[in-house]
Amino acid sequence: MTVLGAQYYRPPNPPRGDWARDLARMKAAGMNTVKLWACWSWIDGREGEYDFADLDELVSLASGNGLRVVVNTIIENAPYWLEHRAPHARYVDEGGRAIRLTAAMNTPGGGWPGLCFDNDEVWSAASAFLRAVASRYDDVVWDVWNEPHLEPASYFPERMYCYCPASLARFTSWLRRKYSTVDALNEAWSRRYSDWAQVAPPRVFEAVPDLLDWREFWFDNLAEWLRRRVEVVREATDATVMTHVALSGFTGQLATHTLDEFRLTDHVDAFGTSSFPTWLMADDHVEHLFNLDAARAAARGIPYWQAELQGGRGRRDGDRSTAQPRPEVVSLWMWNALAAGATGIVFWQWRPELLGPESPGYGLCTPSGDLTERAEAVREFAVVADDPVLAGRSVVEPTVALVVSRRSALHTFATDRTMALYRDAVLGAYRLLLDADVEVRVVHEDDLATGVPTGIETLYWPMPAVADEAVMRTLASFVRAGGRLVAEAGPGEYAPTGHRRPRVPDEAFDGIFGVRERETTVAEPGATIATASGDLRAAWQQELLAPAGADVLGTFAAGDPAITENRVGTGTAVLVATYPSIAYQREPDASSRRIVASLVAPPVHEVRWAEQRPGLLTRRATAADGAGLVFALNWTDAPAALVVPATAKVLHGRVDEGGLVPPMSAALLRVA
Repeated sequence: MTVLGAQYYRPPNPPRGDWARDLARMKAAGMNTVKLWACWSWIDGREGEYDFADLDELVSLASGNGLRVVVNTIIENAPYWLEHRAPHARYVDEGGRAIRLTAAMNTPGGGWPGLCFDNDEVWSAASAFLRAVASRYDDVVWDVWNEPHLEPASYFPERMYCYCPASLARFTSWLRRKYSTVDALNEAWSRRYSDWAQVAPPRVFEAVPDLLDWREFWFDNLAEWLRRRVEVVREATDATVMTHVALSGFTGQLATHTLDEFRLTDHVDAFGTSSFPTWLMADDHVEHLFNLDAARAAARGIPYWQAELQGGRGRRDGDRSTAQPRPEVVSLWMWNALAAGATGIVFWQWRPELLGPESPGYGLCTPSGDLTERAEAVREFAVVADDPVLAGRSVVEPTVALVVSRRSALHTFATDRTMALYRDAVLGAYRLLLDADVEVRVVHEDDLATGVPTGIETLYWPMPAVADEAVMRTLASFVRAGGRLVAEAGPGEYAPTGHRRPRVPDEAFDGIFGVRERETTVAEPGATIATASGDLRAAWQQELLAPAGADVLGTFAAGDPAITENRVGTGTAVLVATYPSIAYQREPDASSRRIVASLVAPPVHEVRWAEQRPGLLTRRATAADGAGLVFALNWTDAPAALVVPATAKVLHGRVDEGGLVPPMSAALLRVA
């Protein structure tokens, strides 16, 4: 069964008198799941006096309506009595400013942003709350952390956290484990410390090596916070335990929020991601699908959900508030999730909240709880979600993969004070491939340290600025063994410490690219690469290359090599001496799309679009009985023709005579 539901309760919303009516309407709308928030500050307002009255009633009502329950445990809103007892445990920024508990966007009932869990007394009280909640309810799914990140950063992305005494002490211990000696730390950071007592985290940008370590520490620390939450809940129940992220960190929040979804899946049974395609993604179906594909990759085989999906207009935010999405758009968002392999779709939320800056946003219903055309779109889609053919299906993982790098993102952040360049590179590369309907999977650099995952034939490596030797050796072996590597400018230009390597490509690549870099310059506005099949647009950086055995496939205006291809062993390494990904993200063009697709050389599938253009997508899956499934999505405003074999059967959606899929619609086909 595909999970189909909505978030319903976050105190003090919605009114108690509407609960029974609303949950019955959810069931009638085709939903099978409801999500309820268990807020620490709300339930534990008086020390030792947990108040579960709201949750008890809601869980009972959900059961009576045949709705499965997801309990989202929220400990990012600490009780005020604990702040009063432990003021030293408040989150502290780089300037020494502590944050007092308050109400905020995601906690209208107060207690935000919670207290820092590096403090033992905070974790002791939080774990007691988690244990009490988890031991109270049976047969529910436990979402133990709503959108994991360093919580205050969501409100203050220009600041860094946390510099409370407990976090500073934990960072020092982390450094000691990593470097063992002060001399080793000095070597990595290029410093002259004489004692560990002198070492401290950075409080400004551009202190590159220590800022990289400070961020890496927090990725490790948050992963440990999550592990502890899971451990406490599992002591009380054997039910499914999950977490879900706000979005992919690689779309911009990795460095500011300390969000790398690939670090958050080791200890959970299921995973998820939030998506607000109109409010936060400018109605960009490409960015929505990237977040889904990244979540699936981070899940590494465990089930993953579209754990939050925008149900209505964007939050109150002045002129930036967004309109109600059209029903057909809401439907296509759900199709995106299924096509990307999600086994659950949960809307944020069933009805708009009545208090806080999110009021009156995101609801599938009106503020009074009445149904809308968006809710009707969900009811109609429930027929698709309930089809047994989708139970037990598996995504056919693409043979083309996109490499993402936390280290490159962090280096961009440390040097530029923003990771915007890296975000544009990753999204632009994904967009280049998706607009050509190249099925692509996301591969994290961490997973390359021990080898390229099975089934990948081609790797596209956007903005490959930072790489350690293990990754470079893996990629070199991949090419020698028959793989195809397409890298943008400067592969491995920087070591993980932020030091610029004097030779690019480094010796670890061992002649893989068949070129060497003489130096780099800035790509002039409008710069292009001339190839036999057209022009490829350049952006930001341009490498000046000296070929050392590679063939030249394209040149810059002055005649310098711009695209090279080198055959090594049974594989091929292609180097593009600029960033076509950044250029395409900023201004998509058909010529660049066609050239990059040819460099990647994707396979041609049986079901495909007769004429490819952006917005036409296909995704393949395998049903539990072994049959092939194809999702065909038409995000354009015109009908589009599919090439469909005679043996294919349309299970859902419309495919008219001649293979036409109507505009802004989708179809699911079964193929032999």
